[in-house]
Amino acid sequence: MAGLICSPSSALSSVGCRTERRWPDMVLLSGLCGFLLFYGLNVGELYRTESLRAILGAEVLRTGDWIVPRLYGEPMLTKPPLAYAAVALASWPFGGVTEWTARLPSAVAATVVVFLIYGCFQRRLGRSAGLIAAMLLPCSLMWLDRVPSAEIDMLQVAWVTAAVLCFLRAVEQREAGGRTEWLWQQAALWCVAGGTLTKWTAPAFFYVTAIPFLLWRRRLSMLWSGPHLTAVCVAAVPCIAWAAAVGCRVGWSPLIDTVAREALPHLSPLHHARPYPWSEIVTFPLLFLATNLPWSAAALLTLHPRFGRLWDERGRRLWQLLHCWVWPNLLFWSVVPGHHFRHGMPLQPGLAGLAALVWISWLTGRLRWPAPRLKAAFWFVGLVAVWLVVKVVFVQFVVPRRDDGRSPRTTAEQIAAAVPHGETLYLCDLKDEGILFYYRRPAQRVEWDALGGDGRPRYCVLTAAEWTARPALVLLRLRDEQGDPIVLCRLSGSNEAGGDGVIGRAAGPAAEVHWDRPAE
Repeated sequence: MAGLICSPSSALSSVGCRTERRWPDMVLLSGLCGFLLFYGLNVGELYRTESLRAILGAEVLRTGDWIVPRLYGEPMLTKPPLAYAAVALASWPFGGVTEWTARLPSAVAATVVVFLIYGCFQRRLGRSAGLIAAMLLPCSLMWLDRVPSAEIDMLQVAWVTAAVLCFLRAVEQREAGGRTEWLWQQAALWCVAGGTLTKWTAPAFFYVTAIPFLLWRRRLSMLWSGPHLTAVCVAAVPCIAWAAAVGCRVGWSPLIDTVAREALPHLSPLHHARPYPWSEIVTFPLLFLATNLPWSAAALLTLHPRFGRLWDERGRRLWQLLHCWVWPNLLFWSVVPGHHFRHGMPLQPGLAGLAALVWISWLTGRLRWPAPRLKAAFWFVGLVAVWLVVKVVFVQFVVPRRDDGRSPRTTAEQIAAAVPHGETLYLCDLKDEGILFYYRRPAQRVEWDALGGDGRPRYCVLTAAEWTARPALVLLRLRDEQGDPIVLCRLSGSNEAGGDGVIGRAAGPAAEVHWDRPAE
């Protein structure tokens, strides 16, 4: 490790340290990313909402509609389409969506984030600093659970990270009187647009970072400068174009209602379904910091006012940006109700960057290392090595057992064996995309009364409450991914339903269902 850091007497930002050949770093980081980010792509069944992302990606391939996300043929506008399009693109060369192709975009996005952080630190503090920051970044409980994963979070992290770091370059150009400020402003806002089309909250993460940073640098006027306003207008074009395309295809009302339903409960106390969760103001930041241990503990040391004096102007500017990236956003998303701590993932690169500054200070002697009996370099290498072991344990023992006893694949295979080929599977209130993903046959969500009495039997998966309200012939009694009881029913046609013309009503008294016993 000693060969990877500059001597304590030399500044990490020296030209000699920055101009070393970087190919060994590229090789090392590629190997680290390959192990930490791609290992486990195909291990375990899709878990929780991973299946929803995979089904939506499969619908893109099936329908060829890259604009409107669809679930069982119906528009699904709770999230923009870019993440689902990424799943579809990753899966297209292989003929369909599988576990590993659905998770591949998150691993690629995480790799991009690692190399962005490396480039940012290497440019300002030297090659060794870049390597330390990049090695530290993926060693996090948040990344352990979300990379690789079919979830949206890591794609948003990549967009937000790229936007923030491009904006840093724009500020540097403004302060140095450079000519490429407009280019970096455009790049930053285009990344914000990409994040917006991945998950709605990307602009909030960006501006809650940019505004405090510009205030600290006394450059707030950049927000209404020509380059920034032009970048905003240009980057708004794809977002407006997507909204217009959705409005033309499915109508403006579904889009507006869905976005309002997603946003207002988080932004307006009047639209929140429950009393304001005051406890989340404390629990959200604590859980976020806990899932980023031990690096979050090191990052707290950077709050000392004297820490900024350890760096030259370029290092101090980076230190300021990282603080503005983490703490204002952490406060904002703690006050805005209804967020899980994993929703703070776009802050994690900023927190890891602050921790990296502390480790760089320890490794170069700028800060006194608190455990002199064992060198800081050995501790750093040891922590990374321990994390590699944690990754192996997680992939080999935790992931395969997450769905023990209620495997969606097994449940789907049972349903597929009971439903004749060529028949559509109907569902009303059931929300278990894990089962439907592995079912891999036509399924459609309908209102109960829409199952009209045309004399044909229908096969439907019902929740316990649905079956109790309107009994039907039970073919299988199962449990969903959450362990709740569900039934596969055959709903009779009108000729078999007592002549009432409503499919699903039993002709005689319904038998009692015992959920833990096999069907008779």
